[in-house]
Amino acid sequence: MKKMIQRLFLTIFTIILLPIGLIAQDKMFLSVLDLEGRGISALEAGSLTDRLRSELSTTNAVTIVERGQMQEVLDEQGFQQTGCVSSECAVEVGKLLGVSHMVTGSIGKLGTTFTLDVRIFSVQDGGIVNTVSKSYQGPIDGLLTQIEMTAWELIGLTPPAGRFPDAAPAQVAASEPAKPE
Repeated sequence: MKKMIQRLFLTIFTIILLPIGLIAQDKMFLSVLDLEGRGISALEAGSLTDRLRSELSTTNAVTIVERGQMQEVLDEQGFQQTGCVSSECAVEVGKLLGVSHMVTGSIGKLGTTFTLDVRIFSVQDGGIVNTVSKSYQGPIDGLLTQIEMTAWELIGLTPPAGRFPDAAPAQVAASEPAKPE
């Protein structure tokens, strides 16, 4: 019974009270769905998703629902995020979590090239706010820097000087932010 009350409190806090407190902070309140791995292992995709979450938090421009909180709320609602890569699915998850924005995307491997496609969109209307697409050639651990740079680009911020001193600009091809219609 005690555990049930704790879960109820956590759900109420996450869905109702936390977003209200964040509005005053002027930060985007978002959740990051696991990036879909295509040609890489689920463990590698999960590790890169974790790095994306961490770097988004480092920007201080967003507040992120922690993976554990997100999973607990989704489990209570009987929702599985595995395979949830469409914007419609992510909007549904975002509404369950009470966030304003969702991040989703994929990491793939074609031959010797890794591809990274990440997008952020509004839960309210499902519209894409920004998309970042990159191609990278090199060892998979080089994607750590690429995903960190993606976090900054995704929310439209320039990283602090010296944040990515070893990044080779020729390896990066990011898209422009989506233009409001």
